[in-house]
Amino acid sequence: MNSKTPAGAVGLLDGRPLADGGVSVFDRGFLYGDGVFEVLRTYRSEPWRLEEHLGRLALAARRVGITVPISNARWIAEVRAVLSERPAGSDSVLRLALTRGVGSPGLDPSLATVPTRLTLATPLPALPASLYQRGLSATLTTIDRATPREGMLSLSGVKSSNYQLHILALRDARGRGFDDALLLSSDGALIESTSANVFVVSGLELRTPSLESGPLDGITRAEVLSIARELGVATVCSRLDASDLWTADEVFLTSSVRELVPVVRVDDHEVGDGTPGPLTRRLHAAYRARTPLAGDGLP
Repeated sequence: MNSKTPAGAVGLLDGRPLADGGVSVFDRGFLYGDGVFEVLRTYRSEPWRLEEHLGRLALAARRVGITVPISNARWIAEVRAVLSERPAGSDSVLRLALTRGVGSPGLDPSLATVPTRLTLATPLPALPASLYQRGLSATLTTIDRATPREGMLSLSGVKSSNYQLHILALRDARGRGFDDALLLSSDGALIESTSANVFVVSGLELRTPSLESGPLDGITRAEVLSIARELGVATVCSRLDASDLWTADEVFLTSSVRELVPVVRVDDHEVGDGTPGPLTRRLHAAYRARTPLAGDGLP
């Protein structure tokens, strides 16, 4: 590892230790963001929903025409090897990335024929209890990203390495004093946040943008929908817009790393009574109960 590598980071690049060499400057992931990736976390060194994340990675790779060069079994073995280099029982963030590979500069995808793969583990960042007990604020940001329509090329729902729109949205939100941004399509449909799916509680219903609106088909999103149905909560996946946020009783975000995070303010509007709502807490407790941290309680 060189001095620019974050403390505690370990990984494999094409199956070799990162210390053996870095990514070529001619890798298309570096030059064009031509790749796909997955992010998940571990609980006490155990990767959470790894096979589901590998399945989604394979679907994204197929969408963009990149061949996954190894079997799931081999990639799982690489994940285990990387995690063995982290302190036993520690929590990590895993990043599995696949680019089209190294080739001469140019947009033609046939210039690269051997994909590059990365298996990286970094320490799980501190998730302060206040994040869950107080909630966060978000601003609405419209992005120019079309949802899929017949005959239209789209990366909607693909975890592409080109995350520039999300990065700029978060930069703008933080610059204006908000914790995150909620993304709207050009026609006003609520999509997701910069790095999470979004849920709205309205009365007795739990609502989230349908996949047709363009959000990522989140692993945690699916888990929460499953839990809600088991608890007898009505779930609706449909188009949502800003007005659904203004009238919501509760709003929360879901991601593999942060689980369920309450949103208590959107722009100048307080969500509900401005505190994390009871259904958000109930769903989070039920989600945590499914993980290896069951019994530890919520942050």
